[in-house]
Amino acid sequence: MNDKKLRALLTAVQCGSFGKATAQLGYTQSAMTHMVNRLEAELGCTLLVRSSHGVRLSEEGEQLLPYMQAVIDAGDALRREAAARGKLHENTLRIGCFASIARARLPELLRKFRKIHPEIRVDVLVRGYELAAELEEENIQLALVDEACGKGFYWTPLTDAPLVAVVPPDFSWKEDTIPLERLLQEPFLSCPEQYIERMLPQDAARVEVTASDDAAILSMVAGGLGVSVLSAFSLAGYEGQVRVIPLAQPISRRLGAAVKSPPAANTAARYFLSFLKRQSALG
Repeated sequence: MNDKKLRALLTAVQCGSFGKATAQLGYTQSAMTHMVNRLEAELGCTLLVRSSHGVRLSEEGEQLLPYMQAVIDAGDALRREAAARGKLHENTLRIGCFASIARARLPELLRKFRKIHPEIRVDVLVRGYELAAELEEENIQLALVDEACGKGFYWTPLTDAPLVAVVPPDFSWKEDTIPLERLLQEPFLSCPEQYIERMLPQDAARVEVTASDDAAILSMVAGGLGVSVLSAFSLAGYEGQVRVIPLAQPISRRLGAAVKSPPAANTAARYFLSFLKRQSALG
């Protein structure tokens, strides 16, 4: 039932006439009369007593008054709750990122962003290359990923993360840098999603680790089970547990922010993307 009809009826009763109610509600008198007549027809009873002195509730109308007021109050509560939830949704930013970014850069970025926009709540999804599907399905609004994962989306480059050799602490190597070819002589830990995979010879021996988080590989390297090449961002929290050696031929991984479509002005995603650009990105 449309509560506009109920509001029109009760306003007429409060004002004592349709004429005064029309001035308050902005309807024409014929529109007011039509709405009340429709309401009485829907309920199957006479709600108003009309006379030359104005209008008042009939006996049936008096009996139904608490219920009519309850419908109006419920409509008001519904609108308030919907508005509050809509505002909460507008002020919630859902982002996704690689685990390396989540460990190395995201905490400080979110701390600074919260100071600027305390009204925006940020939810974080940490995944690997499946973030592309999450973004496509709009489960997240923005993804901090590399250029390959951001392909097909609106992608903004933000920084380059160098790749480094990660070896056990007691690994025997005295030079300042190490060739990739030398690392491949050791048990080489990697997973299909690793950026370095595309640069390895197809016949290169490797120990495959299926994980979207580099932490598993780092733990194995720390335990002396092999070596790897990872993003420098992945090392956060593992300082002192592994040895890091720059590659003889530098390799970097370009990282940035991907969105399905350019975010509209005055939205949480737009604010965050602008913030990332001002912060010299992820570096």
